Amino acid sequence: MSLPTQMTAHPSTTIPPPHLTGLAKLRWAVKNPPADPNVTFAGKTVLVTGANTGLGFEAAVKYAQKGCKKLILAVRSLSKGEAAKAAIIEKSNRPTEPFISILAVDLSSFPSVHAFATALEKEVHSTGLHIALLNAGLANPAYTKGTHAYDTALQVNVLGTALMAHLILPLLRPTGQDPPHLTFVNSFAHTEVQREWYAAPPSAGSLLAFANDADAFEQRKHYAAVKLLGMSVMQHFARTAAGRVVVNSCCPFFCRTNLGRNFGQAMQVVMGAVQYFTARSGEEGARTLVGATALGEESQGAFWHHDVLYPMGELAMDGDEMGKCWGEIWGVLEREGQVGAGVGAGAGVGGV
Repeated sequence: MSLPTQMTAHPSTTIPPPHLTGLAKLRWAVKNPPADPNVTFAGKTVLVTGANTGLGFEAAVKYAQKGCKKLILAVRSLSKGEAAKAAIIEKSNRPTEPFISILAVDLSSFPSVHAFATALEKEVHSTGLHIALLNAGLANPAYTKGTHAYDTALQVNVLGTALMAHLILPLLRPTGQDPPHLTFVNSFAHTEVQREWYAAPPSAGSLLAFANDADAFEQRKHYAAVKLLGMSVMQHFARTAAGRVVVNSCCPFFCRTNLGRNFGQAMQVVMGAVQYFTARSGEEGARTLVGATALGEESQGAFWHHDVLYPMGELAMDGDEMGKCWGEIWGVLEREGQVGAGVGAGAGVGGV
C-alpha cells in the first residue's frame, strides 16, 4: 500500500494542556514528541536551508529517507555541505542515487542570496521546485552588526530570509495534485512580544527598529521580536501566494541543537545540561519541520506546533501590525537596492 503525499492539519487550543508552564511544559513536550510524518516525498524536489547542521540536517535526512527525488542543501560552507551530503546518503541508504545537490548561500549577505537564487533557478530548471523549507537561523547573546548595518540575527532570520522567499517563490511548482510548499521555521517565542517593548522612542512603534537597536538589546526580547518579524514575512507570502503555494510556519519547540553556538562556552555547557532533561532530540524536532511541508491548504498562513495548528500570538494576529512590519521589511530591501520599488510590497497586507 502506497503512502500518502499529504497530511491534514487540525487546530487545537488544548495541546499542550493550558495549565502547564515552565519546566512542566518542557517535560510534557519531551514525553509527547511530534509524530514522524507518515508520508512520501517521491517525485519531489526539496530545498532545505541551513541543511548541514541541527534541525535542517535532520529534516534533510528525513526527506531523503522518505524518497524525495532531488534534495538541495543550502549551506554557508560547501565543505560542510559535502560532509552533510555524505552523512545523509549513509543514513538514507541511497548510495547509488545522485539525488543531492549543494548550493552555497550566506543569508547575512544580500548579494549572496541573489547569487543563490540564480544558481537555484538553474538547478531546478528541469525538475521544478516543489518544497522550500526555510530553516536557517541564528541566535546571538549580544547585538552584532552585520555587513549591511543591521543586527546579524535580524539580517539572517528576517531580511535575508524575506529576500530569499521573494526570489524563489516563482520557482515553486505543484507535483501532480499536490501544491508546492514554502515553510518558514519560526518559534513559539513570537507570542511573548509585548507592544510596550517598542512603543516609546527611539523605536517609536517600530518592531524592526527595536530589533535593530543595540542599546535596547535584551537577548530573550530580541529573539522573540525577530521571530514575530518572521511571522509577518510568512503572512505576507501566505496572502500573496494563496491558491498557488501553501505557505505556513512551524515551531519544533525546545530541541537539542547547536542554535546557541555563538554563546560562550560556559553558557553552552549550562544549556547542554538543561537540554538533556528538557529538550526534544533534533530528529524529533525535524518531524515538525517535515510535517509542515506536507500539510494541505488548511495550513495556509498558519502555525504548525505540537502536531496541531496552534494559535498564533496576539500581535501576530493583528493584521495592521503585521502589515506594518512587512512594509518596513520591504522598505529595507528597497533601500538596499535588493528589490524593485513597489513590486511585491503588499503595503495593505492584513492578517491571514
